[in-house]
Amino acid sequence: MKLHPKRDGNPRRFFLVLLLFSLLALGGVVLLAAREDPESLPLLLGILLVDLFLMGALLYWLLGFPQRLFYDLNGPVLTVHHPLGRRTVHRSEVAEVRLLTFALPWWTLQGEVSMPGYHRKRLRLEGLPVEALVGARRGEGVLLVLKNGSGLLLNPEDPFPLLKWKEEA
Repeated sequence: MKLHPKRDGNPRRFFLVLLLFSLLALGGVVLLAAREDPESLPLLLGILLVDLFLMGALLYWLLGFPQRLFYDLNGPVLTVHHPLGRRTVHRSEVAEVRLLTFALPWWTLQGEVSMPGYHRKRLRLEGLPVEALVGARRGEGVLLVLKNGSGLLLNPEDPFPLLKWKEEA
């Protein structure tokens, strides 16, 4: 069963503005350099065109991050698919599953990726080291307390299949 996370937005507008500002900044540099040496204008316009394609490709790749986060319940195995890989948890590894309201901090010193619609953070929650793989910065989520003393925070749109998953035989 495929579960999708609740999302807090889409980074599309932000990335389009970032691409526009990148092109405007490089375009300004190209114009200033072309004023000094008008013969280098074709080379500078080529650099501007290459920047457009490279930045566009990078931002298009980053734009897909939120859509690549989902949770897959397949019998006794939960697989969390995310853009940077996947995390698999077997039912036997889980000590407890609980519903809770969460709010991720704006900044953590450990590994994190955060953009509208996709957040991956390591933090301490309810006294446990927790890895959060969620689509929203705050809201209602499901905390899987693992037997090794760590936790996994997820925020599916419908949390009840995940809550029942631990109890199934």
